[in-house]
Amino acid sequence: MGRLLVAATVLALAAPALADPQVDAAIRALRRDSSMKVRTQAAIVLGQRQFADAVPALRQAVAEDEAAAVRIAAVAALARIGDRGARSTLKSASEADPDASVRVAARNALEALGPIAVSIEEPSGPGAVRASMKDALASHLRARGYEVSAGGEIHLKPTVNVNVDRSGARTVIAVKASVVLVDGDGRMDLVESTARASVTGAIPEGRLSAYSARAIDAAAQSLTEDLAVRLGGR
Repeated sequence: MGRLLVAATVLALAAPALADPQVDAAIRALRRDSSMKVRTQAAIVLGQRQFADAVPALRQAVAEDEAAAVRIAAVAALARIGDRGARSTLKSASEADPDASVRVAARNALEALGPIAVSIEEPSGPGAVRASMKDALASHLRARGYEVSAGGEIHLKPTVNVNVDRSGARTVIAVKASVVLVDGDGRMDLVESTARASVTGAIPEGRLSAYSARAIDAAAQSLTEDLAVRLGGR
């Protein structure tokens, strides 16, 4: 009996953290209330609580609410919550919202989010070149100002293949690489690149990996340039 009482007490103490009636009510008000003032206050409350589950409703308000005051409050709430998955919504608002104050608020919120964070999965391809591909991509992305981390809002799924041709007077190393880009909204894009390294004569086995790494780096640099263009629209 004593154990049951302790368990019940723990559940009761945990209940406010598991379900917050005020947050739920604020989300409903933001989505459905006919009063602009009520919707604005709801967005403010959600920002103060920094409740991540409110992000979808706040993004919808930024994109669709007819009142600029509500959109500004929702933008401010997203900035306080700091969910990078809201970046695409904030970027659209910063460029296309009909109200200048909303555009300014959205630009400020984007700055508060900081640089785009990118995570790179283990590349597909021959085991000997996977690490070179991942390291080269990470290096070029960081050089362009992106944050590379395990929990990035943009997920990259690279593939790399290396072909070595020793049939002629030159040794030719050909690299074909691609990256599937998946953003926080689940949208996918594909970027591809090729690179070649050519050396007169035969390359000793002990030097082959170094020459291959140079070609992989060139392919990764080209991929990164295309990725930056794609990410610029997100």
